[in-house]
Amino acid sequence: MNTLEKYLKKFPNFFINRNINNVESINNFISPSEKWLEDPFLFKSMNISVDRILSNPKSKPILIHGDCDADGVSACAVLNKYLTSIGYNVHYYIPNRSSEGHSMSLKAIDFAKSIGSDLIITCDLGMSCFDQIEYANNQGLDVIITDHHKASDRIPEAYSIINPWLDSNINLPFKEYSGSGVAFKLCHAINIKLSLDLSFLYELMEITMIGIISDKVPILRENRLITYNGHLMMLKGNNLGLKVLNKAISPKSTNVNKIIKIINMLTKIEDSSIGVKLLSTNNMVQANKYVNRALKSFYKNNSEFNNSIQNAIRQVHTQEYLDNKFIFIISEFDSAYNGAIANILSIKFRVPVIVISDNGDYYKGSCRSVEGADILSFIESHNKLFFSYGGHPMASGFVIPKDKIEELKSALIDFMSNINLSSSTNNKNYDGIIYFKDIDDDFISFFNNFLPYGKGNESPEFISKGVRTIGKPNIFGKNNDSIKFKLVQNNIEFNAIGFGLINQFEKLITKDKFDIKFRISKDMNNKVLLDIGDIK
Repeated sequence: MNTLEKYLKKFPNFFINRNINNVESINNFISPSEKWLEDPFLFKSMNISVDRILSNPKSKPILIHGDCDADGVSACAVLNKYLTSIGYNVHYYIPNRSSEGHSMSLKAIDFAKSIGSDLIITCDLGMSCFDQIEYANNQGLDVIITDHHKASDRIPEAYSIINPWLDSNINLPFKEYSGSGVAFKLCHAINIKLSLDLSFLYELMEITMIGIISDKVPILRENRLITYNGHLMMLKGNNLGLKVLNKAISPKSTNVNKIIKIINMLTKIEDSSIGVKLLSTNNMVQANKYVNRALKSFYKNNSEFNNSIQNAIRQVHTQEYLDNKFIFIISEFDSAYNGAIANILSIKFRVPVIVISDNGDYYKGSCRSVEGADILSFIESHNKLFFSYGGHPMASGFVIPKDKIEELKSALIDFMSNINLSSSTNNKNYDGIIYFKDIDDDFISFFNNFLPYGKGNESPEFISKGVRTIGKPNIFGKNNDSIKFKLVQNNIEFNAIGFGLINQFEKLITKDKFDIKFRISKDMNNKVLLDIGDIK
């Protein structure tokens, strides 16, 4: 029996949960084929978009307008890096998340006009920017929208729209692109049109990966091919900015999720385009400068962000989220954190999450969902509750009057009562039952074949039974709501950490043996650390 067959037999849930339950499909996932790179010209508006870009004189500026999150930033960087590499004069704009929000900026349109541009390409936004695009049209600017958010009944009057969810793209063989993925397909199409080597595209996969993972699109087919190669490139240090940033935060391993957190936070500082600069630079001096600025901003905001996470986790444990099948958080913190909070909680608790925060006369909300629960369809079916909304099935946002919150909760309870999350996650909310003796270098090496993790390929979660604590658990965190402790099973010991698990503290000190649900990570010394999700 070879290694793959051994693990397939020992941990069938892991493979079933990823819908790769035979040797052939597993091998295809571990080593994805270039055949998964879909023809970009299957997008109905791709040809005219490519022709418009290539007809633009190389000396004449093009403005790329990204969205203010990690997907929008990475999408903007993909286009900036590619178009610059083939000789175009590129400028870019990322709106400030706190002051401008997730929309096209009139300031950006005016800037495009001022530099002599007559072409704007949007990344990860545009489908709801009717007034802004009309304004751009009146200024004599063509707007090419690249976006992956589902359209409403009304379509913006842009020069062209590259969006997999348009009715005209109903026959696309693959639609689950991120904003960065759609930007990548535009570059792919230009690459084909110019008969350039495929290596130009592979250079972009590391940046594209950031958007795919951050925006929770499924890690399958073309997304798996891109993230697989992107992760390999990150291990090699292909992108200078990401290499310097990762070395600063995680010198002994890659930490894509922390990089995503840092990029997200950068869109609320004064120079909100710093993330694009970081992802685009080929200059070591600039890379170090951007990383230093990024980390200074991150650590300044990280304390508040961690507090917002711990506050949210405390709220979770006061809710009947297993019965309701969703989590609803009212945050006391900056709305810029809402998406990140919702994302972390949806991964940790495996139910849809809505996080709202007070913005004066209204609440601003972000949603992250799980397989089987289309959160955008819920929002669309109750559109009269909202001032505005947008997104896709797994990640959406909205603005809502304060007096509509209880109605929203009630509607969500009704909606989720008809959703069977257990069947949509293949009837298992864990990936295997293991003993501590199973966790060795070979075990970790095997599961590293499935990196990077993301939607549909989450970091594996295991159960171990009959474990005990050694010594006294230590409480930590600003709010004293997290625990560090040591566990033993059959004379094998591991350090463990439980974020927001203070409500489980009594079990650790009173029960002789208990069961744990956990993910396996590494500490700063590259030693195994068990990240505990639950104690029974």
